[in-house]
Amino acid sequence: MRTLLCLALGAAAMLAGDLTERLHLTKTRVLEGSAPRFDERFILADASAQPGRRFTEFSGDVSGRYIGALSTLASYSGERYAMLDRVVDGAIRVQQPDGHFGAPLSSGQVVDSDMATLWGNGRMLIGLLEYYALTQRTDALGAARKLGDFLVAAAPRFNSAQVREAYNGEKFAVGYICWTNALEGVVELYRVTKDERYLALARSIAERTDRHPAQHSHGFLTTVRGVVALYRVTGEASYLEQAETLWAGVVESGNVLIQGAVPEMFAPRAKRDEGCSEADWLRLSLDLWEVTRKTRYLEQAELTLFNEMAMNQFHTGDYGHHMLTDEGIAGPFAHAWWCCTFHGLRALVATFQRVFHSQAGAGFYDLPVDGPGEAEGLAMRAESELERTATVRLSVVRADRRAHALRIRRPEWATAVQLALGGRPLEAQTEGGYLTAARVWQSGEVVTVRYAMRTREVKRGGNGAADARQAAIFYGPWLLAVDPSASPNFFDEPANENQV
Repeated sequence: MRTLLCLALGAAAMLAGDLTERLHLTKTRVLEGSAPRFDERFILADASAQPGRRFTEFSGDVSGRYIGALSTLASYSGERYAMLDRVVDGAIRVQQPDGHFGAPLSSGQVVDSDMATLWGNGRMLIGLLEYYALTQRTDALGAARKLGDFLVAAAPRFNSAQVREAYNGEKFAVGYICWTNALEGVVELYRVTKDERYLALARSIAERTDRHPAQHSHGFLTTVRGVVALYRVTGEASYLEQAETLWAGVVESGNVLIQGAVPEMFAPRAKRDEGCSEADWLRLSLDLWEVTRKTRYLEQAELTLFNEMAMNQFHTGDYGHHMLTDEGIAGPFAHAWWCCTFHGLRALVATFQRVFHSQAGAGFYDLPVDGPGEAEGLAMRAESELERTATVRLSVVRADRRAHALRIRRPEWATAVQLALGGRPLEAQTEGGYLTAARVWQSGEVVTVRYAMRTREVKRGGNGAADARQAAIFYGPWLLAVDPSASPNFFDEPANENQV
């Protein structure tokens, strides 16, 4: 049995107290960074399919992701970004008369470039709608409707069995997921407009969603997030069942690695990770947790958040790719500014939005990271020092002088959770995996949550394998790891034969 100890890079995989700093790092990279610099012309090159940078054939991809990531960040933070408004203005100006962005589709048999165009347009659709949610600008909604109408018109062609069969094999970046990835945007367009044509299109795409070996995981997981969104707007249990089955299929197939990563390409071609796929897996798990409150989804999200998402982020704030080995990762690396950086930023915002939840008047603190939360009559703010002191401070921002229950999750990686108020133990009842403290809270009070970390061994198969050929040591939520550049002697011979 080999011990897997080499997944983290540089700074340890800590994503609790430093989560706010990580968000700021990536936000600064997008707004102020270089190599490349995201100026208006550079971002919009794909919206009009102008050459001059990589991947302009994925029409609307970078521009749509940029719009969506900054829109959701602005909605969360309350900040406004002038460049965001200018990019949306520019995108609307270059939208084609038929509603799509970029180069025209072929007029005959579907070709690879058609799928690339569809992929980017799917990213643009949800980006425009997230911007509309932020600003309520009718011209942004109008552009999204024109794009939705384009997709409705294109549906008979791309929903055909012939196209699905041709592009549902190993086309990878231009596979059938380039069509299905539009699902989340189409669902959101229906939610906003209540136009039944968009609902019909969403249903037809959901019917054509499946997972297969060597598929591009990012496109697949994006589509499954769209299936969850379809459940939210219709309330039809079949869509939730479909999403849960597809999520379970990823786990059962061995495509979730020991640090919570999903490979860029599903097994048997699990060669490297991808920041987009990790962000999608995190967001999908959080989405399913939100609609089901089943603990397994939150635990999976937490594993990915504290380990893979932390490791995947570079010192520049970018997210990207690392080559996978049985022992962890190896060079070369890639800062995927064209997709992963935006998707990683979007996932961090989604995480902050799920730190707390409220139910039946009680406030639930679910993830031991920074973030705001509000229940009926009670507002709180979490400041985490989990990686330094094993504690989180929960400050009461506002209280209405009525009794409220505060429920704090005891994660499976902690042997105990202790609560204190004003330096004194706070009485709490343990129920359903939470510690519950019910009282009349006062503004300015601070509850200190202290976690006793559990050390545990986790066994898992190697990259996509089902057999338990590997073991990893976790301390609390973190996979213990070795950075080969910082500790080269750890890997001296006979490293490959080390036994535990």
